[in-house]
Amino acid sequence: MSIDPKLLVSNFPVIMSSLGLLIAGKTLLVAVVGRLFGVSWISAIRVGLLLAPGGEFAFVAFGEAVNQVCIS
Repeated sequence: MSIDPKLLVSNFPVIMSSLGLLIAGKTLLVAVVGRLFGVSWISAIRVGLLLAPGGEFAFVAFGEAVNQVCIS
């Protein structure tokens, strides 16, 4: 797995706006679900902001774990 720096720099605004929209959407979704379960708006938004970015890293970590074979 590698990152092409030229491609990253040339598409930086698109990447950052997509990432921002993804995190905002996930935050809103978690906040709404939190409200359905009786959590206050402030707490629901706080939980959404804490959980939203975490899922993106999990896919990278799981993919890397699958690629590396540990033989013990």
